Amino acid sequence: MTQEPESGPDAHTERLERRLAQARAELETAEREAANAEAEMGGYSSVAVSDDGSVEVTVGPQGELSDLRFLDGKYRKMSGEELGAAIVEAADAGREQARREAARRYRTLDADGPQVPELAVLDIDWTRFLGPYAPATGGPGRPGAGARLRDEIAEDEEDGGTR
Repeated sequence: MTQEPESGPDAHTERLERRLAQARAELETAEREAANAEAEMGGYSSVAVSDDGSVEVTVGPQGELSDLRFLDGKYRKMSGEELGAAIVEAADAGREQARREAARRYRTLDADGPQVPELAVLDIDWTRFLGPYAPATGGPGRPGAGARLRDEIAEDEEDGGTR
C-alpha cells in the first residue's frame, strides 16, 4: 500500500490528477447517456387530438408534423378559422408532449455530477433535439457551465490562485 503525501506539490498534483480522472469518467458517462437518449428520441412521435375532437396530429421529436387526420367529418361543419385553430391546438399539444419526453430522457444530463460538481449544469443544446420548439434555457436563474467556469476562474484570481 502506498502512502499519499499529505502536503506539498506532489500531493497537490495527485489530487488534481484524481479529480481530472473523475471528471473524464463523468464526462464519458454523460456523453454515453446523451447518445443513448438521442437515439431513443430519434424515433419518437406523439399523437395529440384537439379538444373538440376534430383533428389528430402526429408530431416528431423536433416538433414537426408528420401526420394530420380529420376525425369524424367534423371539419365539414367548421369555418376555416375554427379548423385552423384546432390544428394549431393539437400541434401545440403534441409539441408539448415531445418537450416533456425529451426533458424526461435528458434529465440525467442536467444534474450535478456525483464527484466533480464543476461538470454540473451542462449546456445542453435543446434545439438539437427539439428543433425550433425547444424551451428557452440559460436565463438569469440558471447560468450555464461556461458562466460557472468563469466564476471559478475569477475566484481563483481573487484568492491569489491558491486552491
